[in-house]
Amino acid sequence: MKLNYDKEEILRVIDNIVKKTMTMDLTWDWPCGVAYYGVTRAYKATGNKQYLDMLKKWTEEYIELGLPDWTINTCAMGHMLITLYEETSEQNYWDIIMSKVDYIRNRAARFGDKVLEHLDFPEQAWADTLFMAAFFLLRVGVKLKDEEMINDALNQYYCHIKYLQNSSTSLWYHGYDNVKGSIKVSSNR
Repeated sequence: MKLNYDKEEILRVIDNIVKKTMTMDLTWDWPCGVAYYGVTRAYKATGNKQYLDMLKKWTEEYIELGLPDWTINTCAMGHMLITLYEETSEQNYWDIIMSKVDYIRNRAARFGDKVLEHLDFPEQAWADTLFMAAFFLLRVGVKLKDEEMINDALNQYYCHIKYLQNSSTSLWYHGYDNVKGSIKVSSNR
């Protein structure tokens, strides 16, 4: 069976999505981290250097404005920084990556089996944390061949599965509140 598709149409759609994404009013937080991770994947899939240039320009502007304090959510931007570093070898990107790693490993709040707490919600495990911090930590750990970092990241997956996955349906809940011992978490957002 042969898959028929119009490659040029797919590239046009990707280009439109990337350009729309790059015009959004995003800051150094999780929405931007998720969106720009998508742009890095579009770059990897297409090889379109214009996407990399757009990310680099945005990042340089935000670095100049001043980086925020690190939280689990702001660590999501690390995914884009990994790509920028891999493609440019610019040390400033790696330095920011490593400062995020330092935050996750040494200052981020944890509970129980060293489970990362989600932001301002004490002893809550949220599925979001896996992308924002654990996957980021895993990517850096693999890059550095750092077994301790890799194991920390994998522990996050193990514990989040333990707390968030419904054993009878295999579906996931969004969050778990360890203080209440419940899957019902509340957010003021």
